[in-house]
Formats: sequence, C-alpha cells, structure tokens
Amino acid sequence: MLEKPWTNAYGREIYQHIKKLDARIVVNNRLGKESKKLNENSVGDFLTPEQRIGNINMLEPWESCITICNQWAWKPNDQMKSLKECIQTLVKTAGGNGNLLFNVGPMMDGRIEQRQVDRLKQMGTWLSKNGEAIYGTKGGPYAPNDRYAATRKGNKIYIHIFKPVDSELNLPALQGVTIKSATVLGGEPVKFTQVDGVHISLPAQLPDENCTVIALELNSDAEKLPVIK
Repeated sequence: MLEKPWTNAYGREIYQHIKKLDARIVVNNRLGKESKKLNENSVGDFLTPEQRIGNINMLEPWESCITICNQWAWKPNDQMKSLKECIQTLVKTAGGNGNLLFNVGPMMDGRIEQRQVDRLKQMGTWLSKNGEAIYGTKGGPYAPNDRYAATRKGNKIYIHIFKPVDSELNLPALQGVTIKSATVLGGEPVKFTQVDGVHISLPAQLPDENCTVIALELNSDAEKLPVIK
C-alpha cells in the first residue's frame, strides 16, 4: 500500500528512467494523473480514452482501449459486440486518427473463447478486402459520425459508409482540390459531382452491410487537407 497519494512527480520519475533505458519505448499517459491533453502537466507519449472512441485529433497520438464484450475479464455468456459494431469501432477510431487496442479476455485455462476468435477472424476477412483504407492511413479529412467516417493516404480519401439515408451520400466541400474518380474499393466506379459539396451516387445495394468503402482519388495530396467537422 502506498504511504502517500500517487503524484505526477512519481510518474515523471519512472517515465524519465524508462526513456534513459531506451528512448524508443512508447509510454501511455497513465503514469501520471488522468489527462485529456498532452502538455506540461501530463506524463506519457499518447492519450488513452477507455471504452469509448476518442475525438478526431491530428496533433496528439491516441489509442482507444475497448473490449470485445462488456467487461475486460472473461465471463461465460458475456454479450459480445456484433461484427458491425466491431468493424465500425475500428473504422471510427482510424477515422479519428487513432489506434485501437481491442481487448479479448482469456478463459481460466488461458485460451481465447472460440466465438471471440471467430469474431476477430471475421474482422480480418473485412480487412483483407478493405485494409488499404485502414493500414497506414491518417484520419479525416471528414470527422467521423454515425453515418460515415473517412481515412486518407496519399492522394486518396476513403469514405467508410455506415448508414446511407438515401441513394446519394452528400459530403461537405473539399476546398482547393478536384476529385478525379470515385470507386467502390475493390469494385466498380460510382458517379459523383463536386458542386456545392461532394455528392456520391450509391449502389442500390451496398456491397458490405457492415461498412462499404468508397475511394476518392484526388488531383493532389489528401493528407494536407484540414479537418472538416
């Protein structure tokens, strides 16, 4: 038991010792007291929102830690998140420029419950088709919401569609760039217009009910665009 309350000074002492051992070691912000920003009062290299998806943040690294079921430890018959919720959790995190630490709790004998293994494999199947829109990307330029999220890499913006409200997806304007093409990732081109915003014609039946990705190819670097909320 600690004789005195934990302070940032204690955390900073440990942090400095770790960095002396190896400056490449990355430390989360939990060595000190809880902090929602990385500043002179925080201790650590990245933010760690827990059981929630962090807000889009292009300036500070962050990682959401979220469970595949309702609690951290394994419990028989604990309610597991649907495949749609798992995929959209991953996508919204990437769309906010964050990293996802997705928790699975081992059973008493150390094995991972088969249904959780199956769910992770299902996510892997989705990533095998859509990983281009996740791996090595940055979040934005559109901030994630309940209908869609966006990631970007090079001259491409990937629009991840969750809940289409009609046959056309209407997005805020992209200032100073021109869209050259719009394509369902791994599929066919789709029609679009870029007048008073970005308007994408959606297929009558989206290829993936969990999350369909539309790739927009621009005439310039998508990573330089400001965040659009």
